[in-house]
Amino acid sequence: MVSATRTEVAQDDSPVRVEVIDRATIERSGARDLGELLEEQPGMLVTRSFRGDAIQMQGLDPEHVLVIVDGERVPGRVGGAIDLGRYGLEDVERVEIVRGGSSALYGSDAIAGVIHVITRRTRDELELDASASGGGGEGGGIADATARAGARLGDVSLRLSGGFHWAEPFRRGGDPTIPEDQRATDGSARLQWSVGGDVRWRVDPTLSLDARAEYMQRGLSGVDRNDAGAVFDRAQLAEQLQSGLGASWALAGAIRLVTRASYAIFREQYLRDQRGASALDEHQDHREDLGQLLVQLDIPVDTHLLTFGFEELFQRLESDRLDGVGTRFRASPFVQDEWTVIDDDVRLVLVPGVRVDADSQYGTQLSPKLAVRFDPVRQLVLRASFGTGFRAPSFQELLLRFENPTVGYVVLGNPDLGPETSRSYQLGAEWTPITELRGSLSLFRNDVDGLITTITAEESPDGTLFTYDNVASATTQGIESSLTARPIRELSLAASYTFTHAWDHENDRALEGRAAHRITLSATFDHREWDLGATARCALTGERPFYVDEELIYSPWAAQLDLRIYKRFERHLEISAGIDNVLDAGDAYLPLRPRTFYGGIRGRL
Repeated sequence: MVSATRTEVAQDDSPVRVEVIDRATIERSGARDLGELLEEQPGMLVTRSFRGDAIQMQGLDPEHVLVIVDGERVPGRVGGAIDLGRYGLEDVERVEIVRGGSSALYGSDAIAGVIHVITRRTRDELELDASASGGGGEGGGIADATARAGARLGDVSLRLSGGFHWAEPFRRGGDPTIPEDQRATDGSARLQWSVGGDVRWRVDPTLSLDARAEYMQRGLSGVDRNDAGAVFDRAQLAEQLQSGLGASWALAGAIRLVTRASYAIFREQYLRDQRGASALDEHQDHREDLGQLLVQLDIPVDTHLLTFGFEELFQRLESDRLDGVGTRFRASPFVQDEWTVIDDDVRLVLVPGVRVDADSQYGTQLSPKLAVRFDPVRQLVLRASFGTGFRAPSFQELLLRFENPTVGYVVLGNPDLGPETSRSYQLGAEWTPITELRGSLSLFRNDVDGLITTITAEESPDGTLFTYDNVASATTQGIESSLTARPIRELSLAASYTFTHAWDHENDRALEGRAAHRITLSATFDHREWDLGATARCALTGERPFYVDEELIYSPWAAQLDLRIYKRFERHLEISAGIDNVLDAGDAYLPLRPRTFYGGIRGRL
């Protein structure tokens, strides 16, 4: 894995706690995209809206979680969140999750942590993999198809993959006196496809080159209804094109130099059409360009592994809701020392690091971090870390100009905004008394200052004027615990419990939408001789506070249970069947797709 220190290290040797979801786990889960894969992970909550799936981590908002693919930022934050549903799993090798402030390595947005998607590589002379699945229930139908082909020709490997995903919209109840086609949908209809590929060339034992490109198109549609009874047809079309080049040199004395350059374009078009009228029609069109350059040098010196890096970022956003075109440049040098102080029966590793981000929009931000790992005995690992994080203000917060004369208000961006800043404290222990049993316990606290929030500026001829300012602060803290066991070779069990206390200091109340308690349970049975397996996953989400017209209400507990069974025929064919959301959990505050039955087939060569 590479996410903890930006250098390759075995998971059990990492000085920073990292969770890894490997390819085998991804295939057994039956998940269709990144959002579905993460929604039942310990301590994480996927929130759904008409614009896709976003994730909360350690009680912090999606805008405080950094999502990267193969070490590179992805474009297309909408409302501060990356839509995880845009990322299919057909070409994902593993997902690495780092919790806590990580801006010392990754810069802006890494306040709550980092989700790192690492794509698959071609290893055999010929690889063919295809799958298809479909099903339905009260929430309508779903269908998915994926294909992947890879080949290795001497020192050159090639990969081409594609995916197709379709789902009908669904409603969770609603007023039965209103005709169904005029009721608001809780889940959007989805039509998505993607295609991508890469080429990797091992020029000689010291030099490797790679190039990749991918295109994705995702359409979402549904129905909205306001309090006055007006009905709207809503449609969103998102397109994303990513390309990149990379090189890796193995230099003398195990010194390694890595360079990467990438460019991505994201476009989103949004249309809201009022039925029978046009007064409240709305159309938005925005395009984001994101260019990135990375140079990283890793130098081992005795008991130290020194990492020197430099990142350059260019971002440009055009939108009909912005007062002008948003452009930013960011230069970011960083340095880290992974120092193995003791490496014997007792092990001690210190990892100090610091990063400086010089941004054309808000100035300079310094992000230090210190991580410590101590193994007093072979079975016990203790970890502690302190790090600062920050989130750069978005172009919407800096440059927005939106007028609503019908209601009588104007929202303006604030070009004088500074970044949101945080202090993150992480303390944890892992205990492995025997190979078949592992337990972990972690404490966390995140103090976030300068949160950007909407304030009333003044009254104007156009109505009330709102703008943004760095005035809010919040604290999230809690406990994360997990236990995994393998009582017999064919059976794996896992359980986790997370307690989160999230507090809004500005309003002196609990942060909205955070569950104080969350429990996950899973069981996997895989019998190699029978070529038969089954998985059961359950996520229990506790009450969550919401404020409706300043009145505090709580959403009820919800239990999301998924079951799946699969049968292999040697290694070339697998059939599966399953039920998602067996208990039919979900409501307006947790809009899960109703109980869905599905079946699928996968072939590989």
